[in-house]
Amino acid sequence: MDFQSGKPEPLEIENKNDGTASSISESHKEGTVIGDLFTGNGDFSDQSQDVNIEAAKEEYEELKKELSRISRLSSVPASKLEEGVANENEFNLSEFLHDMSRNSREAGHELKHLGVIWKNLTVEGLSADAHIIPTVVSGILKNVQFWKYFNFGAKKSTKVILKDLSGFCKDGEMLLILGRPGAGCTTLLKMIANIRGSYTGVDGTLSYGGIDHNTFGKRYGGQTCYNSEEDQHYPTLTLKQTLQFALRTKTPGTRLPHETKNDFIDKIIYMLGNMLGLTKQMQTMVGNAFVRGLSGGERKRLSIAEQMTTQSTINCWDCSTRGLDAASALDFIRSLRIMTDVFHKTTVATLYQASNNIYNLFDKVILLDEGHCLYFGPVGKAKSYFEDLGFYCPPRKSTPDFLTGLCNPLEREIKPGFENSVPLYASDFDVRYRESSIYKDMMNELKEYEEMIMSKKPSEKFKKAMDEEHQKHAPNSAPFTASFYQQVKALTIRQYHLLIKDRQALLSRYGTILIQALIMASCFYNIPLDGTGAFSRNGAIFFAVLFNAFISQSELVRFLMGRPILEKHKQYALYRPSAFYVAQVVMDIPYAIVQVLLFEICSYFMMGLNLTAGRFFSFFLVLFFINMTMNGFFRFFGAITSSFFFATQISGVLLIATITYCGYVIPYRSMHPWLSWIYWISPISYGYKTLLINEVKGQHYSCEGYGNAIPYGPGYDNWDYKVCTMTGGRPGEDFVLGENYLNDALSYTPEHQWAPDFVAVLGFFILFTVLTAMAMEYGGISKVGSLTKLYLPGKAPKTRTQEEEDERRRRQADITDTMETVSTGTTFSWQHVNYTVPIKGGELQLLNDISGIVKPGHLTALMGSSGAGKTTLLDVLARRKTLGKVEGRLYLNNEALINDFERITGYCEQMDIHQPAITVREAMRFSANLRQPAEVPEKEKNEYVDQIIQLLEMDDIGDAQIGDVDSGFGISVEERKRLTIGMELVGKPKLLFLDEPTSGLDAQSSFNIIRFIRKLADAGWPVLCTIHQPSAILFDHFDHLLLLVRGGRTAYYGEIGEDARTMIDYFERNGGPVCSPAANPAEYILEVVGAGTAGKVKQNWADIWEHSPEAKRLETELEELHQSADQSPTRLALTYATPFKTQFYWVHKRMALSYWRSPDYNIGRFMTIMFTSLITGFTYWKMSFTVSELQNRLFALFASFIMSNILIILAQPRFMTERLYFRRDYASRYYGWVPFAFSVLLVEIPYILFLAAFFMFGFYWTAGLTNTSEAVGYFYLMLIVFVFWSVSLGFVIAALAENPTMAAVINPLVLSMLILFAGMMQPEKAMPRFWSSWLYWINPFHYYIEGLSVNELENIKVECIDSDLVKFSPPPGMTCGNYTANYFSYGAPGYIANPDAMQPEMCGYCAYSSGKEFYSTNFGWDEHNKWRNLGVVAAFFVFNMICFCALVFLTRKGRR
Repeated sequence: MDFQSGKPEPLEIENKNDGTASSISESHKEGTVIGDLFTGNGDFSDQSQDVNIEAAKEEYEELKKELSRISRLSSVPASKLEEGVANENEFNLSEFLHDMSRNSREAGHELKHLGVIWKNLTVEGLSADAHIIPTVVSGILKNVQFWKYFNFGAKKSTKVILKDLSGFCKDGEMLLILGRPGAGCTTLLKMIANIRGSYTGVDGTLSYGGIDHNTFGKRYGGQTCYNSEEDQHYPTLTLKQTLQFALRTKTPGTRLPHETKNDFIDKIIYMLGNMLGLTKQMQTMVGNAFVRGLSGGERKRLSIAEQMTTQSTINCWDCSTRGLDAASALDFIRSLRIMTDVFHKTTVATLYQASNNIYNLFDKVILLDEGHCLYFGPVGKAKSYFEDLGFYCPPRKSTPDFLTGLCNPLEREIKPGFENSVPLYASDFDVRYRESSIYKDMMNELKEYEEMIMSKKPSEKFKKAMDEEHQKHAPNSAPFTASFYQQVKALTIRQYHLLIKDRQALLSRYGTILIQALIMASCFYNIPLDGTGAFSRNGAIFFAVLFNAFISQSELVRFLMGRPILEKHKQYALYRPSAFYVAQVVMDIPYAIVQVLLFEICSYFMMGLNLTAGRFFSFFLVLFFINMTMNGFFRFFGAITSSFFFATQISGVLLIATITYCGYVIPYRSMHPWLSWIYWISPISYGYKTLLINEVKGQHYSCEGYGNAIPYGPGYDNWDYKVCTMTGGRPGEDFVLGENYLNDALSYTPEHQWAPDFVAVLGFFILFTVLTAMAMEYGGISKVGSLTKLYLPGKAPKTRTQEEEDERRRRQADITDTMETVSTGTTFSWQHVNYTVPIKGGELQLLNDISGIVKPGHLTALMGSSGAGKTTLLDVLARRKTLGKVEGRLYLNNEALINDFERITGYCEQMDIHQPAITVREAMRFSANLRQPAEVPEKEKNEYVDQIIQLLEMDDIGDAQIGDVDSGFGISVEERKRLTIGMELVGKPKLLFLDEPTSGLDAQSSFNIIRFIRKLADAGWPVLCTIHQPSAILFDHFDHLLLLVRGGRTAYYGEIGEDARTMIDYFERNGGPVCSPAANPAEYILEVVGAGTAGKVKQNWADIWEHSPEAKRLETELEELHQSADQSPTRLALTYATPFKTQFYWVHKRMALSYWRSPDYNIGRFMTIMFTSLITGFTYWKMSFTVSELQNRLFALFASFIMSNILIILAQPRFMTERLYFRRDYASRYYGWVPFAFSVLLVEIPYILFLAAFFMFGFYWTAGLTNTSEAVGYFYLMLIVFVFWSVSLGFVIAALAENPTMAAVINPLVLSMLILFAGMMQPEKAMPRFWSSWLYWINPFHYYIEGLSVNELENIKVECIDSDLVKFSPPPGMTCGNYTANYFSYGAPGYIANPDAMQPEMCGYCAYSSGKEFYSTNFGWDEHNKWRNLGVVAAFFVFNMICFCALVFLTRKGRR
C-alpha cells in the first residue's frame, strides 16, 4: 500500500461506462449483516444484476461502519492501541486510510500509481517430456557429458503456457484471474509481477504506465510484488518482529511533519493488525510445521500483511486466501478493495473457490484455459456473456465456480438447443471471444488508456514519488527504499532476535566449546618445557585452530536455512542480499568473541602456554580472526550453491586440503612442489604459524631428562659430547632456543608473526566477506516457483486429443459411481475432550470440553475461525499429539481405543509430507500394501491403487516423481493435496479424518474431492473433515456440523438439515440475525459466531450451546454410550496390518529407490572421497624409509579420519529427512520402527563397499604404502569396517539431534574427542592418567590407527639419510661406537650410522632402526594386536547399530 499518499476522493458511486455499478457499490451488497438480517450474496439467483444505486449507497454506508471497525482516535497513540487499549469496535479502515491519504497530501507528497498493460503476450516454458527422474547412472552420464552444461548439443522441448494475451489493469482497479490449475493463471500473474527467470521465452510487450519491464525491474523492483501460495517466514521470530523488520526497510524518507520512523512503523502495524485481525497475536511466534506458533490461517494473514508493508504499486496475489476461513477471506478482499480505491493501487489476484461476495468486489475478470483467454471484461457481464453462448448456470452455483467449470466437459451444462453451437475447446472459446462486442469494447478501452498514458505521462509522477520515498543516502537508481546502512541496521536487529531466540543452538554451541576446551586442555595438561613437550605444544595449537575451523562448519547449515526467505525479500526489494550478509558478519562478532574467550580461558592456562598478557591477547586476537575467516569460508560456498550437499562437499574437500597443508601435518620443506602452493593460500596455515610463533618465540626448552638428549644416562654428563634431540639444538648447549626450533624444524621466521602472517589472516577474512557479499548480490536466483515434473523413462504423459480427454473423464465418473459399500459401519464418539499444553509460567488450554459423535454414513464438517483449534482437535482425536495433556473419553464401536486405532483410521494432515524420491503410484502402492490386510493379494491392492489414481484425476502424474516444492522439481501443491488424500484412501480405513482437504484446490478439484468423500460416507464410512471456505454447493454435501469458536469451545454440534435449515433455525432461535434464503449457510454461521478478522460478535455462543437442549441430548446419548462401552476390549488387535517381513521388504525397497534416485548425494560423496584420497596420495607421493617419513606414514593414514568426518556430516541430513517421512508413516502405523532402522543401515552397504574401494585405489599405491597382499587386504578390511562405523556414528548423532543445526554443533565435539584421544597427537604415556585409563581404551580411532600403523610399519627397515641424523662429537680418542655402547646397553632405540668415526668427525645418530621400534617406543603399540583391533572396530560398529536402533525407538514420535 502506498502509505504516504493517496487520492482525496470519497468513494462516490458512479455509473461506469460498462453499465455496471461501480466496484465498491456492487461489491459490498452481499454477505453483510445489516440491522438484523444476513443479506444474500446473489449465490442463488440473479437478482443482483439490476442495481438500485440508492440502496447501494445506503448499504455502502452501512458496510463502512461494519468493515471499518475503528474510527481512528487521534487521542490514543498507536502504541496504546497496539496494547489493545482502544476499543476494537472503533476501527474504521476506510476513514483511517483516507486520513493517511489526506495527511500525506497536505504534506505535499507525490502520488505513486501506475497501471499495467500487456499486449500479444506469449510465454513458453520447459515441457514435461524433457525430464526423466535422475538416478545414480544418469547422474554419472550427465557428469561425463560435461559439454551439455554449456548448452552444446542439449535440446530441450518447450510448451506454450500463455497464447497471445492482451489486456490491462488500470490503477485503482482490481482484476481477478480465474482458471483451473494448469490454465496459466500463475504464469500471467508472474508476468505482471515481472518475474521471468523460470520461463524459456517471453514474447510481446509489458509496460507499467509507460515504463518497459527491463527498466522497471532494475529501478523499481519492489513496486510489483508477488505473493505466492507458500508462506515463508522465520519460525522463531514473533509476528510483530517480522512486520517491524519489513517496515524498517520500507520506511519512506519523506514522512508527515513531526512523524518519526518509529511512529510510522507503529501506525502501520496498528493498521495491519486491525485490518487482518492479528492484534492479539502480535507477540506469538510465527512457527512452522515443527515449531509451535501461529495457526495456518494466521500465518497466511501474516504473509499478506508482510506484502502490504512493501507499499508496492502493483500487487499480485496468488491464491492468497488459501487456508483462510470464508469470513477472513472476504474481509481480506474487502480490505484490498478499500486500499485499491483510496490509494489507487493496481491489484491483480488469482483465487480458487471464490464466493460471489468476493467475486463482486473486483472490477474485471480474465478467464484462462490452456493459455487461451476465454473472457476478459467487466465482472458483471461475464455470467450473461457465457449464458448467451448457450451455457446454463445452476441456481446455487457461484459465478466464479460457473466460469471455471466451463472448461470441464463433465462440469459444464449446456442449455437445450445449443448443443451444436457452443464452443467446446479452449481454442474455440478464444475465437468466439475475439468475435464478441466485449472484446472490441475492451480493446477500445485499452487504446484510450494508452493514449491517456501518452498524454498525461503518469510515469513521471511515479518517478518523482519514488525519489521522494527513498531515504537519505539511498541511491535513487536502485529499487531499495532504505540506505545500505539502514538495511544493515534492520537486518542486524533481526539477526539478533533470530540468534537469541534459538536457545537450543546457543546452549549447545557454547556448551560444546566449554566441554571441548576443558577436555582438550586436560589432554595437553601442563605441557613440559622440554623436547617431548615441543611436539605436544604443536599438537595443542594445531588442535585449537582445527576445532575453531570445525565449529564454523555448523554455520553452513544455518546459512542455508534462510534461503527461501531471502529470495522472497529480494523480490520485494526490502534489502540488498549483500546487506543481509554484512549484518550476519556484524552479529558474528559478539558471538565469536564470547566463543573464543570461553575456549581460551578454559584451555590456555591449563595447558601451561606462555603466561604473559601480551601473548594471551595475541592468541585471542588471532584465534578470533581465524574463526571469523572460517565462518566466511564456509558461507561463501553456501552463497555460490544453493544445495546443502554440494556446499558441504566443496567446502569439506577444500578444508581437507588447507588442513593437510597448514604446516603441522607435513612440514613445509617436506612438501612436494606440485602441491606446496596450497600452503601459501591456506588461511589456516597463516593462523597456525602466527599462533605457534606467538607461543614458542623466546622460550628455552630444556634438554634434561630421558629422550631429550643423545647419548643419555649414567656417565654421559658432559654437554660438550652430547646434544639435544629436539631440532634446533646446538652442540654443547643444554637447551634449545624457541627461534632456532622454529627456523630449523619448521622454516618459520619469527619476525613474520604480525606481518605478513597475521595480516594474511586478516586479509582472508576481508576477502571472504567481500566474496560472499558479492556472490549473494549477483548470484542468480534459480527458477522461482516453476515446478518441473520428472517422469520414469517413457512414462511421460502424451498429449491427448480432446476425444481421449473426454473418455478419460467418463471413466473417472464411472469409478465414482461404482464405489463398493462397507459392511462394517464404524461409530466414533468423543466426550468432554480437554487439551492443555505447558507454556512459560503455566498451562494454556487449547480445547475446552468438546463432545461429539460420527456414525456410519455421517459426513461431519468441522468449522470455525482460523485459530479456533480445528486442527488441534483432529490431532487429539486421531491420537497424534505427543506434547501436552489430553483428557476425555474416546470410544470406537463402543470400545475404548486400543493399539490398532491409528492403523484403522485414516488421517489426511494439512502438511503434505511425502517421500520425494518415489513416484505417485509407488507411494500409493507402498501405502496400500502396508495398510490393507495381509491376506489381500498384492495384485488386488495394486488394482485398487489404480482406481483411486483415476478417481483423483492423477493418471497424468501417476509415474511422476513427487519431488520437493522448494527444489523446483516435483508435483504441484494442489497435486500433493490429492496425493495426501489418496495415500489414506488406498489403505481402506474404517474412519476418516481430513484436515482441510480442499485448501489450495480450485473449485472443480474441491468439488470432486468433497463429492468423493460424500460417496465414501454414503458407502458407510464415517468422516470428520475440517473445511475453510465451502461454497453453498460444497456445504450441501455435509450432513453434520461441529462448530468451534476461539478458545477451543463448541458453538454448535448437530445436524445441518435440508437446505441447512436445522442449523440456521438454531442460530436464529438463539438471537442470531435472520439468514436470507439466498445466503451461503457456511458464510452465515461463520459470520454469526464472529469468525473473520474482525471477530465482532453479539453474544457468547459457547455458553448458549452449553445450556441448549441440543447439548443436553448429545450429552445423554454419549453418557449412554459410555455406560455400555467395553472399557478393556479383548479382541485380537494388530498394531500393523502386515508381518515384519512384508514391512521390511517395502520399507527397504522404498529407501533403496530413494538412494538410487539421489545422484547428488551419492556422486557427491564419491567425488569428495576420491578427491581426498588423491590429494592425500599425491601429498605423500611414494614415501621412502627414512625417519621423517615414518611420521608421514602415520599422518597419511590419519587423513582417512577426515574422510570419516565428511561421511558423518553428509549422512546426517539424509537420515533427518528420511525420519520425517518415517514419523508420518509410523503415526499411521504403516510399519514399525525396526524395519525403518534396519533399512537405513542396510541401504548404505553397497555404496560403502564401493566408496572404500575407490578411496583405497586413489590413495594406497600413490603414497607408496607397503605392497604385500596381507597388508593391502588388511587395509581394505579395516577401511570398510571403519567407514561403516563412521556412517553409523553419523546416524547415531542425527538420531540424537532433532535438527541439522544441533547435529552440526555435536559433530565437531565428538570428532575432536576421538582424534585427541586416539594416541597419535598425544601418545598414551603423555596423556593425563585420568584419560589414558579409560577414554583411550574406548576410542575406536585408537584401535583403527594402531591397526593400520602396525600393519604398515611392522616390516619396515629404517634407512637414515644425512638430514635425519642427530650429530654430536665423541670425546677425544674414542670412536662413536665405543662412546655410545653403554647408551645402547640401557635399551635405547636406533643405531649409529658411522660407528668407527673419531674426532674431528661427528657421530651421526639415527633415532630408529625399524618401523616396529618407532611405534613401540613412541606409542606403545604392538603388532600382535592387529587382528584384535579389526574385531574391536567391528564391535564398535555393532554397538553403534544398537544405539541407533534404540534412539530411533525413543524418537519415533515427533513433538506435536
